[in-house]
Amino acid sequence: MVAFVNTFLWLDSLDQYVSTRFHIRLTETVPDSFMSPSIRIKELLALGNKSNSNEKLVNLEKSQESSKISEPKGQASTISTGNKINDPVSGLTNLPQQKIQVTNLSNVDNLYNNPVANQELAKSSFAELPLKTGSFKMMFAGDSMMQGVAPLAISSLRKIYPKSIYDDLSKQSTGLTVKRYFDWPTKIKEGIAKDHYKVIIVFLGPNDPWDIYENKKVYKFPSTEWEEIYRLRVEEVLQFAKHHEAQIIWIGLPNMGEDRVRQGAIIQNRVFKNEAEKYNFQYISTEEMIGRLDEPYKAYIKDPNKGDVLLRASDGIHFSPTALRMISSSVVNAVTRLDIE
Repeated sequence: MVAFVNTFLWLDSLDQYVSTRFHIRLTETVPDSFMSPSIRIKELLALGNKSNSNEKLVNLEKSQESSKISEPKGQASTISTGNKINDPVSGLTNLPQQKIQVTNLSNVDNLYNNPVANQELAKSSFAELPLKTGSFKMMFAGDSMMQGVAPLAISSLRKIYPKSIYDDLSKQSTGLTVKRYFDWPTKIKEGIAKDHYKVIIVFLGPNDPWDIYENKKVYKFPSTEWEEIYRLRVEEVLQFAKHHEAQIIWIGLPNMGEDRVRQGAIIQNRVFKNEAEKYNFQYISTEEMIGRLDEPYKAYIKDPNKGDVLLRASDGIHFSPTALRMISSSVVNAVTRLDIE
């Protein structure tokens, strides 16, 4: 009897677990009303965890401040960027034409063959940027990958935009395929319309290479029908943001250690990049920094100064602290290029 009550109270959590891990949906046979008690319990627990999360972020920022080392300053030079580029230094494409400050210009050529140095260049460049007077709200949306990137990016952005508001809404085991537990298109659209987010940064994908269930129809991965319904979900976000004059920065996926996730990343990056360009939003490619999808997967990269540098976690999906800093630097670089003041 006790086991039955516990199962009932945590039925939604059980459904989420088996759906994420095995892609078996209990809701195919269990009515939605049975999930209500479990959903309510999770909502109450989430309220209690919110204050703890904020405290952890503050402690992380203090730790980063205490461990910060001084950066050597070089002569700053101005580089003009075109409207559509694919820059392996920043990982950015489809940028508005404007001028950016780059430190140590003499080292730029080396960066194209030395992605690790990108983070050092970026940190120096950001340190020399003047404080921005504008105030806006920014949302970080994504899965566990974004949970590693967002705190680092927010810490740097607060030094540049001290009056702005930053909300890390990233949530592990989420994506665009399964909407039942966390509906990112709806969440982002509500954030833009109700909370007035002006910048939304999206980084997700490894949880998505599975069949999509919609309106009692199954879209098999990796069919062309699957790619089209996935594209519509990305477009739903971008179209809404464009209409409400919000800015989207979409981060693409690097190579992945698991074949299925890698196969998904190839399709997803094509969708992310094409849709971002169609709506004139920025797309950050992580392939040049972390690992190209058309090359064998590698957890390490060669750096001429540091030797073998670890970029990936043992699961072949997540990132080392070095890789997280590289991606977050590209995010900060992308935000500073936006015309939001």
